Amino acid sequence: MRTLSQALQDALAHHRAGRLQKAEALYRQILAQAPQHAQTLNLLGLALHQQGDQARARDFLSRAIAAEPENATYHVSLGVVDEARGDHEAARRDYEEALRLDPRHSEARFMLGGLLLREKRHEEAIAQLREALRRNQAHAGTLSLLGRACLETGRLDEAAALYRRILGLAPDDVGATFDLGCVLRYQGDLAGARQCFEKAIRLAPRDAMAHNNLGTILKDLGKADEAARCFEKAHALNPSLPLIYSNRLFNMAYNVMGTPETILCAHREWDRLYACATPYRHEGRDDPHRRLRIAYLSPDLREHPVSCFIEPVLKQHDRGAVEVFCYAEVADPDEVTRRLRGCADHWRSTVGLPDEAVARMIHDDAIDVLIDLAGHTANSRIRVMTFKPAPVQATYLGYFATTGLAAMDYWISDETLHPPDTVELATETIFRLPRCCLVYSPPRDAPPVSLPEKGDDITFGSFNHLTKITHECIALWSEVLRAVPGSRMLLKNRQLADTTIRAALKAGFASHGIEEERLILLSHVADHREHMALYNRMDISLDTVPRTGGSTTTDALWMGVPVITLAGARFVQRLSASMLDAVGLGELITHSREDYVDRAVTLARDPERRMKLRMNLRDRMAASPLCDARGLARALEDAYREMWVNSLQRRA
Repeated sequence: MRTLSQALQDALAHHRAGRLQKAEALYRQILAQAPQHAQTLNLLGLALHQQGDQARARDFLSRAIAAEPENATYHVSLGVVDEARGDHEAARRDYEEALRLDPRHSEARFMLGGLLLREKRHEEAIAQLREALRRNQAHAGTLSLLGRACLETGRLDEAAALYRRILGLAPDDVGATFDLGCVLRYQGDLAGARQCFEKAIRLAPRDAMAHNNLGTILKDLGKADEAARCFEKAHALNPSLPLIYSNRLFNMAYNVMGTPETILCAHREWDRLYACATPYRHEGRDDPHRRLRIAYLSPDLREHPVSCFIEPVLKQHDRGAVEVFCYAEVADPDEVTRRLRGCADHWRSTVGLPDEAVARMIHDDAIDVLIDLAGHTANSRIRVMTFKPAPVQATYLGYFATTGLAAMDYWISDETLHPPDTVELATETIFRLPRCCLVYSPPRDAPPVSLPEKGDDITFGSFNHLTKITHECIALWSEVLRAVPGSRMLLKNRQLADTTIRAALKAGFASHGIEEERLILLSHVADHREHMALYNRMDISLDTVPRTGGSTTTDALWMGVPVITLAGARFVQRLSASMLDAVGLGELITHSREDYVDRAVTLARDPERRMKLRMNLRDRMAASPLCDARGLARALEDAYREMWVNSLQRRA
C-alpha cells in the first residue's frame, strides 16, 4: 500500500506533466485521508487555478493557510489566484504577507515586483525585482521582468544587460531575444534590433509580434516594401490584434504606398475588423451656445513632435468657451507631460485601461467634442473612438491620412493641406480651418541665428528622419547637388551612428554620382540647443519627398534657413507647404521635380536673397500665423462650436 508521501509524488508527477485533472483526482484522494494536509491543499488549489477555477482554488488555498499560517509559499499561491481573479489589492497583501513571514522569499518578491510592474508602479517594481535578483541571480523570470521595467522607464543600458544575461544562460530564449530587439531599437541600433527579431522568427516562426516588430525596424530603415510583407504575415498569424493592422496602415500611408482608393479601403477594413459593435448613442436636445467640454486623446503628451504643436494650443484655449480634458496614454511621464498637465482643466491617465474602460470614462465625463491626436501611430488608443464616447469626434495633428473610422466625424485641416478644389478620399468630413492648422512654439533654448562659415560652397541639409529619405528623395537631392558644383549635403539623425546605415546612405548617393566627400553625416549631439545650432551650418534646407518634414521644417525656418519643398497631392505631402504659406514664403513651394531643382539652384546662386532671409526670417515667422497660438486656439474653438451645432441639428 502506497504511503501518503508516495501518493503525493505521483500526483506531483502528473501535475508537472500538465495532466491537471489526473493530478486533481489524486490530490483529492490524499485529502480524503488527510483533510488538513497543507501541502496537498496548496497544490490542489494551484491545479484548480491552472484549470481556470479561481473560486475553488481560493477555497483550498485558504484552507492551506489556515493549516499552516506561517508558510510564506502558501500566501504566494493565494496571491497568484487573487491576481488571476483581478483583485490586485488582495494579491499585493498576499505577497507582502509572504515577505513579512520570510523576507528572503525570492518568489514572493518576484511576484510582487511583477504585480507592481503590471500596475505601472515602476520604481516600486524595480526595487522589489532588484532585491529578488540579488537573492537569486540566475532567475530568468526576474531578469526578464526587471529588463521590462528598465525598458519602460528608459534605463536602456541596464535593460540590455539584463536580457543579455538571460541569453548567456539560455541562448535560444525567444522572449529575451525579442525584448533585446526592442531595447536596441530604442537605442537606435536598428541593425542589432533587426538581427534579434530575425532570430526570434527563426526560433518561433509563428510569433506574430516578432514579424510585426521586424516590420517596424524595416520601416525605420526605409524598406517600406519589406516592412509591408512583415505586417501582412503578422496579421495573417494573429488577425485579432488591431496594433498589427494599424502598423500596416501607418506604413502604407506614411510611405504613400498605393492609390488613394487602396489606402482608404485598407483603413476602412481596420474599422470593419476592430470597431466596437455597439457604440454609444447621443440623443436629445442641448444648448448650442453653452461652454463646451472638449478632450484630446493621445499617447504623445510627452517629449514628442505632437506635443510641440499641441502645447501652445492648450495654453491659449479660452476657458470661458471650452473646458479642456486630456486623456493621456503616457506610461513614463516626463517634464513635457508635467507642463501639459498644467495646461488642462482635467487630466486622465489611460495607461493599463482596456478600450471599453477609456470610452466609458470619456462618456461619463460628458465630453462634447473628442479629438484624437494619434490615428494609427504608435501606442494609439484609436479603437476608443469606435465606441463613439462623444457626440462629435475629430482627428487632428498626429496622423496624415484618413483613420477609416465610421465614428470619426471630422479631419481637421486647412486650405493648403487640403485645397478646396481637391478631394482626398476619407471617411471623415474634411474641416478646413481659415488659417494654417499648425502652430509653432519656438524652443526656449534656440541659439541666435548666425551665418554659415564663409566660403563659396553651398551647404544643403535636412534633419528629417531617415525613413523619409527614400530612394526617390536621394535621387532628387542628387540632382540639386550635381547642379551646384562643390555643394555639400548635411544630414543629421541619431541612426547615423550605425555604420551599416551610414554605408547604405553613402551608397544611395553614390549611385547618383555624389561622392561621399560631399556628405556630412551627423548623429547624436549633447542637447537640443546644440541640435538647433547645427542649422547655422546650413545654407538651404531641402525638404524630403514624397513625405515632407514637420517639426524639422519649422525648426529650420526659426534658425533662418529657407526650406525648398515639393508639394504633392496628399496631406502627408503638403505639411511643409502649409507652414511656408503661413510665413508668406509661397515662392519656396514647388510642384514638380524640375521646379524643385530649379528653385534650389536659383536660391543657391543668390547670396543676397539668402542673407536677407537668414537675417529676417525669425522675426517674420514670429509675426506670422505659424507662431500665433492664440489665433489657432480661437479658430479651433470656432470649429468645435460649428461641429457641435451641426451635431445638434442632426439630432433634432
